[in-house]
Amino acid sequence: MNAVKNFVGMVMPLALLGAVLTAFSHVFAGRLSVGIITEHQIYSATSFIVFFLIILTLFFGIDSVRLAKRFTDERSKQVDIAALWRGLALGRAMVTGSALVALVVFSINGNANLIEIYRTHTSVWQDSLLWNIEAPLFHTIAASNFLPVTFWEIVYHLMWIYVLIVMAALVKNGRTESYMVFATAIVLAFYFRSCIAIFFPVAGPEYYRPELFSYLQGSSTRVLQDFLGKYQAGKLAQTGLFYGTVAMPSLHVALTAMATWFVACHWRRMLWCALPWFVLIWFSTVVLAWHYVLDGVAALGIAFICIAFSKTIFKVSQRFKGGFVRAE
Repeated sequence: MNAVKNFVGMVMPLALLGAVLTAFSHVFAGRLSVGIITEHQIYSATSFIVFFLIILTLFFGIDSVRLAKRFTDERSKQVDIAALWRGLALGRAMVTGSALVALVVFSINGNANLIEIYRTHTSVWQDSLLWNIEAPLFHTIAASNFLPVTFWEIVYHLMWIYVLIVMAALVKNGRTESYMVFATAIVLAFYFRSCIAIFFPVAGPEYYRPELFSYLQGSSTRVLQDFLGKYQAGKLAQTGLFYGTVAMPSLHVALTAMATWFVACHWRRMLWCALPWFVLIWFSTVVLAWHYVLDGVAALGIAFICIAFSKTIFKVSQRFKGGFVRAE
């Protein structure tokens, strides 16, 4: 019972934050709102939970091999599977992690309503300001043919896997404050990004100068960009999962920066791997013409603002609850 009480107390701030932001976006969007939760969003949450559990299981599988000797009888050489299972605490981590991922996904669903406002009310984009600064870089990329487009697409789409890997590692190791701060920061980043987009709309290089990016022709990136372009033009109905042609700031860079921050906090030796991966993901957003470099610079600011806000929310909630959860 105490474990359940502690768990509810731990996730309550995130649940309340998600409920308030979702309700706000629903009311703010008015007749443009697609609702609180759509069927497509439920499918999306389920997919994220499944991927998270697969990653978590792989982590525990590695741990079980590493710790098997401790639970092996010296005479019979048999492993006490039951004792090993209890020692790993896989079940508890699965429940905690699944609830956390579900809360994050459902908490960011309200962004679809804000994007509907962005889609219908934006008439002037600010791309020219960024393009005038970064045009030489994009001309160089277009002329260089540096690595296949498929390579950059794989890097780009693996961003969420990277985020889930870091989240799973935090949950597995019982880093309560960090995984709650990370989860809350992800939610805040989505809403901050949507609000910035409404007041400072930037579509992205592909939509501003599409003729320059002929090297994307036939790629899955071009198909997705055309798809989102049709949504932005009002030719496709919002399902709750479309985030429109929003470039400033880059969520890809912001979420990757957050994940790398927590790697630096807890597994500094892994930065030799995490930092190059962070740079590759950032560069993939530019090569694939989704973002300007300055979108990523702004994303770094958003990332650390969201982490700072999230830490404050966590600490205040712990004081309010009398310290159910011990901070790290």
